[in-house]
Amino acid sequence: MATTKTRRRQRGSIRPNGAGFQVRVYAGRDPLTKKDLYLHEQAETEVEAEKVRTKLLNQVDEQRHPKREVTLAFLLDRWLGVVELDEDTSYERAEGIIRNYLKPTFGTLKAGKLTAEMLELFYARLRQCQEQCEGQRNGKTDATTKRKHVYEPLAANSIRKIHFILRPALNRGLRWGYVMTNVAALAEPPSQPKPNPDPPTPEEAALVLNTAWQRDLDWGTFLFMTMVTGSRRGEMCALCWSDINFDRLELFVKHSNNGRRIKDTKTHQRRRQAMDVITRNVLLAHRERAEERCKALGGELARDAFVFTAEADSSLPLKPPSVSQRYRRLAERLKIHTHRLKDLRTYNVTELLGNGADVRTVAGRVGHGSNGATTLKYYAAFLATSDRQAVTAFAKQLPVPEGLLTDQPVTTVINGLRLVCECGNESLWAMLVVAEDGAEALCGQCEANVQSRPDAAVGPIGRTIKVEAAPPRELAPWEVIAKDLADAIKDGTMLPGEDVPTVGDIAQAHGVSVGTAHRAFTQLKNDGLIEVSRGRRAVVRPRQEEAADAA
Repeated sequence: MATTKTRRRQRGSIRPNGAGFQVRVYAGRDPLTKKDLYLHEQAETEVEAEKVRTKLLNQVDEQRHPKREVTLAFLLDRWLGVVELDEDTSYERAEGIIRNYLKPTFGTLKAGKLTAEMLELFYARLRQCQEQCEGQRNGKTDATTKRKHVYEPLAANSIRKIHFILRPALNRGLRWGYVMTNVAALAEPPSQPKPNPDPPTPEEAALVLNTAWQRDLDWGTFLFMTMVTGSRRGEMCALCWSDINFDRLELFVKHSNNGRRIKDTKTHQRRRQAMDVITRNVLLAHRERAEERCKALGGELARDAFVFTAEADSSLPLKPPSVSQRYRRLAERLKIHTHRLKDLRTYNVTELLGNGADVRTVAGRVGHGSNGATTLKYYAAFLATSDRQAVTAFAKQLPVPEGLLTDQPVTTVINGLRLVCECGNESLWAMLVVAEDGAEALCGQCEANVQSRPDAAVGPIGRTIKVEAAPPRELAPWEVIAKDLADAIKDGTMLPGEDVPTVGDIAQAHGVSVGTAHRAFTQLKNDGLIEVSRGRRAVVRPRQEEAADAA
């Protein structure tokens, strides 16, 4: 009886191609395009083509070795189980990226079949739309959500986080023998965007605070403390009453709240922050409200109770994600240009540096390392006022030919009393307070306090600018501030186009709250004396005759 053998189908193909032969071997399916992958190579003779086919088949078979049959999802889970992450938040972030982006795309793919081309194509598609719709779903209604799909590109920083999770995971898989090479080291992620700090303007910060104070005093206190201290949201949510020393005016930042537990700060460093009298009074009023709530429950406020809490007994802290969401909703409702709670930290750093604080002090206050490099690179925004003061001081040191400056210097004389700063400034003032027995101002160049009293003589230099004293009748504090600034604008002490002092500077110079200063600021805006534009400092409005001449 004759026996028959079933001939096994030969893997790969060899076909004539030009002056030689082309070898093609099947290598699986692309998880992104769902197309078959083939390895191609050219040989001169048919004998060499057979050798090439054997080589390509070995390459494919190496990827199918039993130990290399593991999927990328299996490798990522193994890596996540052994990797050492400093914080629980880092673990949660890595786990979320793997669950939301990597497993849906590459989860069932063999780890050894991942290529650098797949990764770079994956990154490019995420930059177009984080759902990788490739334009096929744009504008179409989703059957499940009943919403029209709109492109939502993934930020470059988020894609870089994906890359820097894949790279160490594949490197660990290389040591374990799951893959032959780390293709993530060959792939190129998107470039890191240049830092561009964009804090809210002083006017926007005052608007946010005033709105928060009116609706919820506890919420207003949280935002006020975030602006004043510049602390991270987790540090604010972990602050306890035992961390505050009202007698020494100090605040001790030593813990952070990641939403699940209280832990060390991000840099694992503890720091002390100085407080001013206004901040102490705000915290004392907040503490009184907390004590009243505890008394209503028949108890007392614990010494280690949390400062910011949603519980009546202050036993549990606020959740960091909840405060970020609440601030974003508030910012969107007020239509300010920045919606991140983190930008209040940037606002703190920018204002401190703009007011003359040195970088090392600011970096230590907000908990930055690297000798202030992080503070300047990622948190300090450009201030036009500081820029003008710097160039004014520099220009004074340079020689100028006689007769080139035709304008005479301007001297400020108030009620017969001359105002002159030690730096030589006689006309540029950031703040001006007039009283019956003299005047006090803040120099607009060096920010020194300048006082004029009856024993000061009036010099004959230049022309004089006289300012009337405050009226004897009683005015509200905001009315007094608004009148002083209006007089300074009308008589030329504050020139058209000049930056108006910020709400914070006005409040500090007059010893009033930010809300009072903002009310005076709003009055100047309503009277048409100043111009306020989004994203810029308020300036003195040009006079009508000057605007007409310019036209």
